[in-house]
Amino acid sequence: MADETGDFGELLPGQAGFEEALAQGQYDFAKTRFVRTLTGDGVARIVEHAATRRAKLRAEIDYLRVLVRTRHEAAVEHARAYGEILPHRVGKTWIQPPGQMEKAGAFHGADRFYKRAEKAAKEYVEVRDILVKRREQLNKMEEDLRRALDEREAALIRQMESPRGLQSALQRDPLLNAAYQKLKALRAELQAPPADALGGF
Repeated sequence: MADETGDFGELLPGQAGFEEALAQGQYDFAKTRFVRTLTGDGVARIVEHAATRRAKLRAEIDYLRVLVRTRHEAAVEHARAYGEILPHRVGKTWIQPPGQMEKAGAFHGADRFYKRAEKAAKEYVEVRDILVKRREQLNKMEEDLRRALDEREAALIRQMESPRGLQSALQRDPLLNAAYQKLKALRAELQAPPADALGGF
């Protein structure tokens, strides 16, 4: 039947609106191709610039990962050495300084071991925080790049929505112009009043 649609609800040849939908699809495809062709050089420059910055940031992140591992191992080693002297002053995620009475006698040198452990822990935390920040910067850079590319394309599409912008695009791209003229002619034909079946009588 003429009013039936395809398996996915699409219009079929011979149905009302099929030719217009086909022409609209061809025009939309031509417009997208034109926009991407026009933005291609600019996009390539943006991507190239971002790739250089991204490569430097990734190299720094790789270095920081190694440094974090090294600093963590050093912090654990110094904490363990201090813990052998004063085990009650060392926990899994914390260390405490020795009391006044624990700096002398059998615990002599405990303060020196504590200061080494404290310094190693601080150095580990500092480099770990830098690594976290660099990862955040990389994620933001990726988001900014996607947004910049989307905005560049959207700006050109908006420009084409104005009569002047559309006319300029049609003059620059013969394929876009052909698709537009076909759609325009088809719509004009569909909007024309039907001929009088009685021939005017």
